[in-house]
Amino acid sequence: MKSSQLALATLATAFACNAAMAAPISRTELTMAVAACQSALPVFDGVIRKRPLAVQNEGTSSAFMTCGLEGVFSAQPHSTFIGIGLLNTGTQAVTVNCTLVDGGNGFAAPEYFPVSRVVQPGSTSEISWSPEDPAGFIYPAISCNLAPGTGIQHLARQFMEEIGN
Repeated sequence: MKSSQLALATLATAFACNAAMAAPISRTELTMAVAACQSALPVFDGVIRKRPLAVQNEGTSSAFMTCGLEGVFSAQPHSTFIGIGLLNTGTQAVTVNCTLVDGGNGFAAPEYFPVSRVVQPGSTSEISWSPEDPAGFIYPAISCNLAPGTGIQHLARQFMEEIGN
């Protein structure tokens, strides 16, 4: 067998193995809030501090934060779990209100999923969303109303990824 035929046979075998091994797998991704979140309006910029491990409201009144997550350009449901890590550096329990907004197919029909969570003083908590559609969210973003002394540490998402192709 000539070397070119051997190379072709090897390549064909590799493609056949990849096609046979293609399968969706579940992946988890954690993004620090400093990379994914920003104040929702310029009026909040003066009270939001972007720390390495959290984006935090250091003012005396509530401030809104917006956080964006990656979506899949093909507009196919993708994220099967979304979570946001919260912290409270204050001395009293506070309620943090967050809304996940899924842009939907082409951003034409967004869906809103509000959740509230009480975060105890000096501690952390998490808000999470799992879609009713098992295929997942398409274009997820989150808006949170942060009380003074509260912040967002991270965003997490679980998604299906096709491998082997």
